[in-house]
Amino acid sequence: MGFADIHMHTTASDGFNTVKEVLNHITRMGTLDVIAITDHDAMDSSLWAYEHRHNYPFDIIPGVEVTSAEGHVLALWVTRTINAGMSLKETVSAVHQQGGMAILAHPFEVVVCAEACYRYLRNPEVIREAGIDAIEVHNAGAVTPGNNLLARRLAAKLHMPIVGNSDGHSLAAIGTGRTQFVGRTAEDFRSAVTRKATLVTGTSWPLADYVALFPQLIRTKMSGIASAAGRLAPAKSRS
Repeated sequence: MGFADIHMHTTASDGFNTVKEVLNHITRMGTLDVIAITDHDAMDSSLWAYEHRHNYPFDIIPGVEVTSAEGHVLALWVTRTINAGMSLKETVSAVHQQGGMAILAHPFEVVVCAEACYRYLRNPEVIREAGIDAIEVHNAGAVTPGNNLLARRLAAKLHMPIVGNSDGHSLAAIGTGRTQFVGRTAEDFRSAVTRKATLVTGTSWPLADYVALFPQLIRTKMSGIASAAGRLAPAKSRS
């Protein structure tokens, strides 16, 4: 059995460590067979890691965490930037155009996109209609209570493939969420996800990580509130 963690960050976005530090740490861990660095709307670290993949004892998938208008999407097996701010369907289409896999990350994380959370609860079929390939049902860094439970129920209701990840921003967090699959390679992982033949395990981040990221989470939430207020302003002025 192999283990994958395909959701983690570096200093290319909001992670605490450089790509070299992350890869060297995973080498020392010796417990992951497949990884992907998925910084927010930035591919510098991911592409560097992919370019140097032969220097490491695990498979590296090129990827990015795309900020769509309806939540975050893990785009795997992509090497070109995907525009942020597109609809979920447009984002997934852009991933598939590169031959990639699109995974819906932490779908019920309110601090990311509250509107999308409510939409998925009311009409979960929009996820399938958008072309999403799999759902992240364990995110070790989830801050919204019930995110992982609701995500697992959502995947079961839609009969969709599942993955688990750390969403690690620190070295200590990497591997706290994992996807288990038969095989050891990136292609084995992809095949297992496609066949719905994965198991998901995980815990939570170290407490220190939540404390370190709390100010950033507050800024993200306030930005979302300001954006929502801006969208409501024109309608309010017309009334």
